[in-house]
Amino acid sequence: MTSYTPLGGLPYPAPTDTADLPFHLQSLAEGIDARTVLRYATAAARDAAVTTPAAGMVAWLTTPGTLSYYSGTAWIALGAWNAYTPVWTAATTNPAIGDGTLTGRYAVVGKVCHFTAFAAFGSTTTYGSGGYGLSLPVATGPTGGLIQFTGMANSGGGRAQITCQPSSSSGATTYTLWGPSSTTSSAIAQIGSGGLFGSAFASGHFIRVNGTYEVA
Repeated sequence: MTSYTPLGGLPYPAPTDTADLPFHLQSLAEGIDARTVLRYATAAARDAAVTTPAAGMVAWLTTPGTLSYYSGTAWIALGAWNAYTPVWTAATTNPAIGDGTLTGRYAVVGKVCHFTAFAAFGSTTTYGSGGYGLSLPVATGPTGGLIQFTGMANSGGGRAQITCQPSSSSGATTYTLWGPSSTTSSAIAQIGSGGLFGSAFASGHFIRVNGTYEVA
């Protein structure tokens, strides 16, 4: 009966197993194969070869020269900037970017994610109703109620620094945006379809956010 190593779960023959050296070597090689740093020319070559990746797999891509790991849902390049498209939502009716742009980039180094997100509003952008949320590129680990992200936004009322709060204390995938509710008070309110300083968003306005957090 085949036995397995206690840490890596690699197979090896028991004394009572049939003596079949090629079979046992093949079993061991296949067990090791998925636990090494895999090497491929491109992401397409990796995806064609590894059709059912397991969480924790690591692969080196010659182009663009990055090390990536499989998170359980996607391959993530380590220490390299990755593009992502933030999802923009509102509490009551979701907005739509129209001919504006929603762009984002992120880099994961160990358990730390650095990200930036940018929403530039266009002439056909619709603004929905209720407080806004934007999506994170990777789910957070425990936030402890401590982390905040910062950014800049403008509306017809002017430009202001904004602050953002993850939507939950662990495993957050979105964050809410907060900024000044008027030009005469230091009070802040959740940013939404009402815009900034009590003045609605319009074409040419923007929201920019950046931050750092621990990943799940």
